[in-house]
Parts: sequence; C-alpha cells; structure tokens
Amino acid sequence: MPVPSPVVQDYQADDRTIALTKEFKKMKPPLFKEGIDPLKVETWVLGIKKLFEVFPCTEGQKVLLAAFTLEDESIQDRKVSEFENLKQGNKTITEYDVQFTELTRFTPYMVDMNYKKAKRFKGGLQDSILEKINILQVQKYVDVLDRAIIAEGNQANRNRYSDWKGKR
Repeated sequence: MPVPSPVVQDYQADDRTIALTKEFKKMKPPLFKEGIDPLKVETWVLGIKKLFEVFPCTEGQKVLLAAFTLEDESIQDRKVSEFENLKQGNKTITEYDVQFTELTRFTPYMVDMNYKKAKRFKGGLQDSILEKINILQVQKYVDVLDRAIIAEGNQANRNRYSDWKGKR
C-alpha cells in the first residue's frame, strides 16, 4: 500500500489566524450566549457587523472569528477535550495532522508558540514514530511533521519488504 502524499498546509496562515484571533479578542467582541431571543440575536449580529467595519479581515476569517464569540460552552469544551486527548492511533500522519490542525482552531492558546504546537503534535504520535522523532530533537512543528511523514514512509517500506521477503 503506497504512502499517501502529505497534505500541503500553509503554516504561516495558521500562525496568522492565531495572531488575528488574539487581536480580535482584544477588541472585546460581543458574546452570544445560548438562546433564541430574536432581540438578543439581532443585537449580537449588529455588534459583530460594527466590529468588522473597523477590523480588517476576509469573509472566511469573519466566520471563524464570529464563531469564537458563540458561547456554547459544551461544543467548545468538547473540542478542547478532543484536542487534549487526540492520538494518531491507526490514522496516517497526514490524517492525524489534518485532525490536529482542525482542532487547533478551538485551542489557539495551546499552540500559540511553535514549540508548544510541536510538543502537542509529538505527544499524540504512535510510539514507533515518536521514538524516531525524539532522537532528532526537532523543535519546530513543520520539522516534526516532516520527519514523522518520512518515518512513516520508511516504516511502510520496511513492512512491504518484509512481506515480500516472506513470500519468496
């Protein structure tokens, strides 16, 4: 089984999103608490629109930032817990990275420094991959991801060779 090619991600964009989120929170956006009271909804929408008039960001970023103002704590708490307990398990490195990156949107404060992001990512890797990464003592997230993909590919090649050798 061939090793899937890695998903190309813009890690600088992830860093910009974290910085943007921090700046947005400094502006103390209106929070929307649970409920369906039309007056509260309209007040929240108007407050968010007014804030975005002076806060430069793309439409996609507006959606992401507005989502941070929704105070459905059960969803936020569930995503934080999912991130804290995330493990590679039977997923490929690429699949694990996609899930890891998605969940960091709910926990930007846990990965606001490159070394924190790398440490969290390494903490969820399979032991066989982690052993190879730890030897290298890489500290940057992108380097950890790169080395993990290489280690996974090497492991898959060894398994294929062993299977082939066993059939001879």
